[in-house]
Parts: sequence; structure tokens; C-alpha cells
Amino acid sequence: MHRSRAAGQRRRRKSRGIVKPPIRAIGFDLGETLLFYRDTPLNWASLYPDALGAVARVCGASPSPEQFAAAGQILRQHNTRIVPRTREVSAGKILSPILKAWSLDPTAHLSAAIETFFRFFQQHLCVYPETASVLTALRERHIPTGILTDVPYGMPRAFVQCDLADAGLSNLFDALLTSVEVGVRKPEAAGYRELAAHLGVEPREMLYVGNEAKDVIGANRAGAQSAFLDRENTGASHGQDFTISTLAGVCEIMRNTRAVAVELRT
Repeated sequence: MHRSRAAGQRRRRKSRGIVKPPIRAIGFDLGETLLFYRDTPLNWASLYPDALGAVARVCGASPSPEQFAAAGQILRQHNTRIVPRTREVSAGKILSPILKAWSLDPTAHLSAAIETFFRFFQQHLCVYPETASVLTALRERHIPTGILTDVPYGMPRAFVQCDLADAGLSNLFDALLTSVEVGVRKPEAAGYRELAAHLGVEPREMLYVGNEAKDVIGANRAGAQSAFLDRENTGASHGQDFTISTLAGVCEIMRNTRAVAVELRT
């Protein structure tokens, strides 16, 4: 399946006579690509009451219903599934106003609030079955790999690193970039170019793999090669160079591109 779909795309682009260089490095999205949070929707709004309740308990607060509602509204304003944004915002800038609305001093409680809020969601961490084996195979072939991820609610890097450690993936990457560090979110091109630089290649020599339209669009804007991870086999087209249904398709792409240069879309 991976072979026929990838090969079909290569044949279509080859007929146009424009060729891209071979892939020398691979970048990955993180959430819903390499791992996911079980029983957790992409839009966390339905879980705000439970997450905020945990924060309130840790901080020793007893918010009124009105204060809880105000906190939920603050989170919704920074929920990129509801209000998309380009510039990234830190977790401190999101959670500090909530603590103030609860008559708490952010200086004293912010660290605990951030820890509790994100740990609430991390307790449901799961890894896709093929993730480790695919990354290990790329490692054995000495192919540089990295992660560029848009984090939810300005999640600090340490929590992403914790997810990778809990998933047993920490030693399978050469670089990790989050939207907080880059300063912008996908599909802005800056993060892709920075990831390619960290991996020691030009953007056009990097394949970026992700499960959303913004992953593909951003890679294309940066001049990178793109693979759309279509686990549901929707057949969606976002301008990707390759379509794969599992991460195993990445290994198939690399096997095929050993002998054939990757052709450029037009």
C-alpha cells in the first residue's frame, strides 16, 4: 500500500521533469503522529473543568462558579482548535490570568499550576505501535531525525521531553523544537527551516511527516519535502509529496529514494 501510493506520486511528478535532491534527514510532528493522549480530544475544552479543578486543589483555591467560567474562557481564547494563531504564547501568560482571577498570586502558584495542568493530560499518554521500530530503523541507517511540534497552551519544553522519555523515544532523535522556542506555530516556515539547520541539512533535503494539513503546508512553504500521515485513509490532498497510512511508510519512502531522487512538486 505504501509502495504503490508513494510510487504513484513520484511518477506523476517525474513526468514534469523537475527533480528534488535525495532525502538526508527526517522531521516529525509529535501529537497524533508519533504518540497521542488516550481518550483526549484534540480540542481540550470539554476537559477544562476537570483540569482546572485539579489546579485549584493544588493551589488551595476555591473558585466560585463564575471564577471557573472565567478561567475556562481564558483557556478558550488560547485554544488553537477554536482560535487559531500564528504567534506562540507561553503557558505562564495563559495561566497567570487564571490565577489572578482566582485571587491567587501567580508568583507563588504559577509553577504548581503549570505542572498540574499539563500532567492532567499527560497521564493518558500512548505511543503508536510502529513508532519505536520505525525510529530505530532510521537511527540504524544514520539518518538524522528531529521533532517540530506545536504545543498546546504554551506547554513548556520539559513536558514534551517527559512525554518522549515516558514513551521510550528520548534517544531516537537528534533535535527537538517546540512552537514556544521557535516563537511561531505551523504552518509558518520558520520552524521547519530551523529544524533542518539543527539536522545539518538544507530544508529541501528534509522530509517532514505530519498528520494535519498545516504540517504539509508549512513544510511546502519552507521548501522541505512533505509526507501526510493519513491514518484514516481519507485520501485528503494538502499538496504533499507523499501520503502514508502508518509511519512504516516513511521507511518505504526511504527505500525507494535510495535509487531515485525525490521529484519536486510544481
